[in-house]
Amino acid sequence: MSMSMSMSMSIPVNPKRTLQRVTLEMSLKPFKSMAPEDIEAVCAEAIRQWLPLIGMAESCSMLLWVADGSEILVWDGDLQREIEWARYIGFANEEYFGHIKDDKDPRIARPYISEPARITYGDLQFIIASFKKVAAERYGIRMEVGATFDAGPEFAYSDFKYKLHPEINRAEVNGQFISLKADYTVVCGWSKLKADNASYASYPDGIPNDTAFGEFLGRQCASFLPTLGFDYIWFSNGFALSYFPWTYLGANYDGTQLALADYEELSSKMLSFWELFKQECPNYRTEIRGTNYGTGMDLAKDCIPLLELYERNYIEFPPPNSPWGALNYDFGLELTGYMSRIAVLPGETYPYRFYANDPWFWQNPWWDLYDREPHDIYCPLSVARVNTNGELESPRVVEILTIDTEKGVLDENVPMEVIPHIKKAFKDAPDQPGILTWLYPFRELHEAMAESGEHSTDVFFNDWFVRNAINQGLPLNTVLSTDDFFAMQDDAIHKLQDTILFTSAFWIKGEKAQRIVEYIRQGGKILIYGTVEDPALRQLMNLRSENALEGTFSVNLSLPEDTITSVEQQRENGTHLIDHSSHISGGGLSEVVDDAADPFTQVHATVKQDGLERTFTLSRALPEWNGGKVGWVRGSLPFQSAGVTHLPVRQEKEFMDSSVIVRYLLQQFDYSFLQTKDEEDAHHALFFIARHDNGFILTGCKQDTSVTLQLRFPDGAPVIIGQSAIIGEGMATYALDRTFHDDCRVFVNQKQSSRITSRENQPFPTSKKRTVRNISVYNLIEADVTIYPPIAALQAGIVEVKNGEQYLDLSGKIVGNRLLLSKISGTIDISW
Repeated sequence: MSMSMSMSMSIPVNPKRTLQRVTLEMSLKPFKSMAPEDIEAVCAEAIRQWLPLIGMAESCSMLLWVADGSEILVWDGDLQREIEWARYIGFANEEYFGHIKDDKDPRIARPYISEPARITYGDLQFIIASFKKVAAERYGIRMEVGATFDAGPEFAYSDFKYKLHPEINRAEVNGQFISLKADYTVVCGWSKLKADNASYASYPDGIPNDTAFGEFLGRQCASFLPTLGFDYIWFSNGFALSYFPWTYLGANYDGTQLALADYEELSSKMLSFWELFKQECPNYRTEIRGTNYGTGMDLAKDCIPLLELYERNYIEFPPPNSPWGALNYDFGLELTGYMSRIAVLPGETYPYRFYANDPWFWQNPWWDLYDREPHDIYCPLSVARVNTNGELESPRVVEILTIDTEKGVLDENVPMEVIPHIKKAFKDAPDQPGILTWLYPFRELHEAMAESGEHSTDVFFNDWFVRNAINQGLPLNTVLSTDDFFAMQDDAIHKLQDTILFTSAFWIKGEKAQRIVEYIRQGGKILIYGTVEDPALRQLMNLRSENALEGTFSVNLSLPEDTITSVEQQRENGTHLIDHSSHISGGGLSEVVDDAADPFTQVHATVKQDGLERTFTLSRALPEWNGGKVGWVRGSLPFQSAGVTHLPVRQEKEFMDSSVIVRYLLQQFDYSFLQTKDEEDAHHALFFIARHDNGFILTGCKQDTSVTLQLRFPDGAPVIIGQSAIIGEGMATYALDRTFHDDCRVFVNQKQSSRITSRENQPFPTSKKRTVRNISVYNLIEADVTIYPPIAALQAGIVEVKNGEQYLDLSGKIVGNRLLLSKISGTIDISW
């Protein structure tokens, strides 16, 4: 890398900043020398490489990964003292990892170069000051610098955590230490320290016995942060939230049983850390990475009261999207967790985090895990939250984990390749809800857990079912909290007319059920999953309850399904098995149709066990509902007991994952999104639809590139710009790229099949305008064509459609936000 800087550079001028802040994350490994001029050169190069991204924001910060936070714990005020810093590749404190078998294991931490720099607290102070100085003087940027604290053992060796005070790595609940054995232990936020005689900055005479860890860390930070020049602190990997951040199990769930803990006790213990920490360190912002899971998942397994954390203003931002998807390819979990955390905000906006490099281990995701594919940029950034006014909010903070590699390299190729994708994703940010909006019961989940441990099964099911559905191709990338939904005025509710609300049933009770019923009867569309308990909702859906059943069921499904091409795996359509566990799936299966003669109720799936039948999927719409419709999938989680694992273990493959039925049920709302795979267990394509500037942006990721998509919308088959498809009376089949992010503004209905191609063409000026954009569609045959131009272009009357050499008369063809054309053959050029 080049470190030469012959002259000052100012940040590119951007009169309207898209972002509130850009955070660059970095270890100390690039600092191979503590000479002042070398430190400043590294700071300058780190900032220079990311200037195009920084230029999108109003502010910038550098989050420094010094060690594992033990540099804060042992801080005694002596700037000349040498720091134990994260100068390794591999797992430090290796004896505390279950997967490290012996002292010859190659995964054990080794120095990243033969002679890493010796760094003192004074050197660290100079590095922090240098970042701020270089940012201001060379680039005209005001830069903050953040400190980090990680609860785990892997980043750097820590005598404090594992030799002097191992008691902080145990979690006590109800007078007993939690016995669930995970792969390794982490610092417990509510632990208490034993006395010692060491000298610390905030405890010069040693730590008194039974000192709460939150108090100790808060006091140490109150000295450490200002002395070193830090502006805020970041808690990593679930610290201060969960004692089990890396497993889907926890203090309240051991894989076989839920409701093991008392919610009030466990949540109060977690909050006690925050109360003490904020009392001792009130003047510094705290940001959190969170766990690898979602709000409901964390509530069910660990009673984590994120709502109270938000409402007490302990944090300004919710946790960002987890970087775990890059490691395990569970992007459904990443997006489910992301949407569940941003449904409600503690402040004004929320962050997006991209895992570019890894300064501790062997993988650098952009090269080694993503294969330079930008799916973990476009998919999370297709997500947006709906506010009380019905407006879409995208993240306004971007965080890059990290800008250096495990060898301390600042690789300029990463920002050069990554930043254009980030810019494009924000340029295409959603500005109206997608076709499906998760109505997320953020407050109700917390209230249910506080009311009774029996609700743990409903809370667990609420998020995990959605994670599975997204992994099976459900196009869910918009979220709306129930708080905001019930606070909406009529004009905001009207903005939901083109989206289908998607929500669980367990919270829909009483007055809230009446509101949901009224929404449907006035034309709203809702797709519901889970057990239906409220009488008014049952009546609307024509359901009643019988004895609850669990175990193995045969499934009779009448909806069109994905196609499996393997001859060996082909089976009779509609026949499946499920193995239903009530303790993780919101109870047993109990619903049946109340009035079987009702002509407006369509049953799409039933399950049978020993001659007993239960309804599993239905839809209902009455003429007087003004276009309103309700769909319902009871749902079941296909997880089996498997001891301590990071993620749930899938049942044997003869049992279906019923969450896919949600996508199939969209056909009753005139959306068909089917997939063709070679084998049952081949990965589905992730598929999302964002609305931007009146268009449809189809975004997704195909782990298995042989998978094809069969698509049809209410307006017909989509004609994706830059793609070709055979289009006739049915769906359009697309073999899209591994990562796709494609614009669609044209839909076609035609009886005769033809290969229809769309492409961007040069924008020739016309007599009416200087054209900004020109989209051509080829090989139409007597087609009905629906076009979605930008609203501003429609309102200005500058949209033109040329069929061959003739401009079409568009008088009377504009219906709402689209153009409707009939009996079109040949080629059309659409311009505005």
